[in-house]
Formats: sequence, structure tokens, C-alpha cells
Amino acid sequence: MNWFKKKFEQFSERLNADDTAFGAGEKKEEAAKQSVSKVPERNALAAKADNIEELKEITVGAISNTVRMLGYSNTVVSGLVFHSAYKDHAVENVGLMSLVKDPQFLNRVKREFKSRGVACKDDLQIEIRLESPDTAKVTAITEGIGVEVLTPKDALKRQKARVTATEGITWEPEYILEPTGKHYFIGRGKDPKIENGPKMHNDIAFVGIEEKNEEPYKVNNFISRSHAVIVFDKEIGAYKLFRSKFLNNPSHKIKVFNASLDDFSGISLSNATVPHILKNGDSICFNDTIVLEFQLLES
Repeated sequence: MNWFKKKFEQFSERLNADDTAFGAGEKKEEAAKQSVSKVPERNALAAKADNIEELKEITVGAISNTVRMLGYSNTVVSGLVFHSAYKDHAVENVGLMSLVKDPQFLNRVKREFKSRGVACKDDLQIEIRLESPDTAKVTAITEGIGVEVLTPKDALKRQKARVTATEGITWEPEYILEPTGKHYFIGRGKDPKIENGPKMHNDIAFVGIEEKNEEPYKVNNFISRSHAVIVFDKEIGAYKLFRSKFLNNPSHKIKVFNASLDDFSGISLSNATVPHILKNGDSICFNDTIVLEFQLLES
């Protein structure tokens, strides 16, 4: 009997709780309806003078939260990247565009850094990325809009590079490398078959005599079908050059020079597991004939 009484009391309490929650839910829903009927719908980032100051305060607050721990280190802020999930001409971007072009806003951000003991570069770089896939990964400002604070190391991790052939003929006039960790294979032919190996795809491809049997392209015979590979190392923020694992003939050479750094003796790559960290202005020479120039692009 006591067991039955206890169960009945528990059941009654549950019903009362559900009823209370249901009533509260109805009240909230009714309040929401009234709120919607009273306030016209508009986006928080609409380009209106009465809310640009509010947007400024929200944005400064988001940036301040992002850098709050940097005051305990020697880290220097080099830039801000604003991520927007919206397309180029979307109204959601109008307020953001106005904000980042306002020198007073930039000065306000720098004062905020100073108040938190965070150093920043005088020429603080500002970037806006529209239709950014990373909006949800950075500090939120409003729905679909976020901000990311960059340090010099972060900037390096975003740096693209360009590779062009100064000796030899490639299929493309230049190749842009992205700092994604992708392996960029270098060799003769777009999709060559490696002897006693797989069929490859060269991301930086020299025109093979098998593809264009013409005199100007015979110089490309000095580069192997799979000669080298470039990959970005996210840990150190730099591009690395490796000798291809399919380059079995030790007589095939890879040597890197940098005339701008007075490096005329060069560095040889003879081991596929030991890379060379590429520097801006490096010349990559294959078999003393074919040359690729490596250049870092502005972040």
C-alpha cells in the first residue's frame, strides 16, 4: 500500500510539472508573438545610423574576448580577419564594411588592445572574407559574422606561394600553392606512369615529349616524371621541398639556390625523407638544367 501511495504521488508531481512547463511554454510563445508583432523584422547588421555604434560595441567586445589571454604573453597582434557567411552584396555585410573602413573604429580596437596589455602592429591588417566556411569556428559577433585575431605566426600559416619555371616549360605559366597541407607533386607530364610504379598526377607539370613531340619541349627531358614534392607544414608555417620517393636514380639531382641571400653554393636534396624549408626567392634546380622559382605571396 505504501509503495502504491508513493508511486501515485510521483505520478501526480510529474503531471503538475508538465502542466507548469506547458503553461510557461504557452506564455513564452504568446510573448514572442506579441514581440514580433510590435517590432518590425530587420537584420542587426543593416546599414542604419542608429545601430552602427551598437555594432561597433559588439565587435570591440568580441575582439576583446578573443585577445583576453594574450596580455600574459609577448604575442603581437598583426591583423584581424572578419568572417561573413553571406555573399558579396548581402545587406548583412553593409554594416561590417562600413565599420572596418572607419579609422575611429580601428583606433578604438588599438586602445582596447593597449588596455589589456596586448601589443599590436601599427599597420594592423584588416581582411574581410565573404562566404567564409570558417564563420562558425571564430569568435561570433552576430549571426553569420565572426572575427579572428591573427598573430605573425598565424599569418605565416595562411601564406600562399607562387612557383614559376624560368628554365623548362610547364603547362601553366605559374602555380599558386595554398597552405593547406596538400602535396604538390613536380615532374614531367600531367599524369605520367612511373616505371615500376603507379600512375601519378603532377600538380606542377612540365610538358612531356610524350604529350607534345616538338623541339622546344625536349629540354624537359632533364626532369623526371616524378622528381619532387612541395608540402606546407602547418606546425612551422613554412613550405617544405622533398625529393620524390619515386626518384630512385641517385644521379638525378635537386639543388636549391638563393641569389638574394647570397647562397650560390646551393643545398642538395639526396634523401627523400630530409626536406629543405623553402625561403622566398629560392631557385629549385633539377639536373642542373630545369629551374623553378619559389616566391611567397603577401598574406
